[in-house]
Amino acid sequence: MLLHFSHLEKETERLDDKQYRITLIFQHDDETELLIRVLSFGPVVRAVSPPRFVAQVRERIQKQLSCVLE
Repeated sequence: MLLHFSHLEKETERLDDKQYRITLIFQHDDETELLIRVLSFGPVVRAVSPPRFVAQVRERIQKQLSCVLE
């Protein structure tokens, strides 16, 4: 997973045997690309901040669900 974000400055913290917290430092201009990369991991990854980014993740997932449920 870290290879997908190798071009970004990051901090990694091991939470337990199976979970890590990765803090990515990115420019606003890279937000759309980062959003696409985060969504590509499906339920394996959870975005927790910043609130604007989390809202974009939720919005994209809701749009995807609405297309499937139609």
